[in-house]
Amino acid sequence: MQNSNQVFLLLGSNVEPREATIDVAKSLITKRLGNITKQSSLYESEPWGFDANTNFLNQVVIINTVLGAFEILNLAKEIEKELGRTHKTTDAYTSRTIDIDLLYFGNKIIVSDELTIPHFNLHERRFTLIPLVETAPDFVHPAFQENQQFLLDHCKDIGKVWPYQKQT
Repeated sequence: MQNSNQVFLLLGSNVEPREATIDVAKSLITKRLGNITKQSSLYESEPWGFDANTNFLNQVVIINTVLGAFEILNLAKEIEKELGRTHKTTDAYTSRTIDIDLLYFGNKIIVSDELTIPHFNLHERRFTLIPLVETAPDFVHPAFQENQQFLLDHCKDIGKVWPYQKQT
């Protein structure tokens, strides 16, 4: 039997229907990548690194999977494409139907042209750290050897992040 890997993913969307798209993404993740064992609440935040008319919804999900990191990356890209994500042709940040970021792959450190694990700037983003702290405050960043709560407490990002209030 293969070993199971604990993988942390960040889901994000700022193109309506944001919440429904994240729900579909979670369903596809469960079918193709592995069981979701824990998930954060939904959080809303202002766009990071660019201006947009719609705020982002973000959620961290933790999955158990027998897949490798590059398999996860490729399948996540397929899900993004299936849900209408168009990949950018420049380095500029843009609005997106869905974004699936691979934050952690167990305690592994991976640096390649295609993938950097842990995610290269998760420690600089409150919209990533707040849901990480909700799901796994004591999980230690394998490169920095600090837990998620410490990273959030020392994050210089001043972007606003708040619990999502569903519109009725």
